[in-house]
Amino acid sequence: MKKTVTTAVSRKASIWGQTLRPRTLPAAVGPVLLGQALVVPGYFAWPTALLCLLCALSLQLAVNLANDLFDGLSGVDQPDRLGPTRALQAGWLSARELRAGLAVTLGVAVVTGLWLVLFGHWLLWVPGGLALLGVLGYSGGRRPYANLGLGEVAVWLFFGPVAVLGGQLAQHSPITPQAVAAGVLVGLPVAAILVVNNLRDRHTDARAGKITLAVRMGPSATRRLFGLLTAGPLAVTLPLWMPVWAWGAWGITGLAALGLVREMQRRDGAALNALLGLTALYSLAMAFWLWLRLGVAGA
Repeated sequence: MKKTVTTAVSRKASIWGQTLRPRTLPAAVGPVLLGQALVVPGYFAWPTALLCLLCALSLQLAVNLANDLFDGLSGVDQPDRLGPTRALQAGWLSARELRAGLAVTLGVAVVTGLWLVLFGHWLLWVPGGLALLGVLGYSGGRRPYANLGLGEVAVWLFFGPVAVLGGQLAQHSPITPQAVAAGVLVGLPVAAILVVNNLRDRHTDARAGKITLAVRMGPSATRRLFGLLTAGPLAVTLPLWMPVWAWGAWGITGLAALGLVREMQRRDGAALNALLGLTALYSLAMAFWLWLRLGVAGA
């Protein structure tokens, strides 16, 4: 009996682990770390940095649960889904369980966010509130903004300017031009993750009435958009007047971008699943490069 209970608990934990999609977490980590790395010396505090990271991770996990829940309830997820298996659609978790998980992750985000607002800057109320609406509004509600083709724009906003500049406000740090540039650029490869996802799902999304940017643009233009989002930040951050090692770091990141663009051109359908995690890791590498270019060089 004890063994049976242990096996059931282990299986449930495995299901939750898959449903939370930890492979997407580098997309949340990179922009936050970049924002903290660009805090003006003398303003940085470790507790605030850790709270920013915890809040961002909680929001990312909440997004993953919300998409599983709302796409399952709306009928977007069907047995012929090409992406990783969704818990509600497969019957692994009930809608009630997913709502509970969503409440927990959003609860952690709200608690950490309130702390940052109270001891950071009052303006954090604005991005914090928008972030909560963004989590629930992407695929939930009467008019999900994914249906308007705004998913990539929202991802860029929250994983770019909001993550970087919000971290600056939380630390009471002056907003520097380098931080603004970093916020604009770091969100682009994170948005590219959603481009991959939506390219893969364009046929089933169109059938379900989910009119994403990939459905609107078609596969060729969507692939070009992916190339712009991944390679674009590198094109505008050439390591001019920097040491040779900086050119090496830029070149390595560029090779990774070219590899992703090439695979994006060659793959379709379920074969795109592997690019999701790789693009998330690339977004983390891009955050590191932007720190080198705008932080180290701009210091």
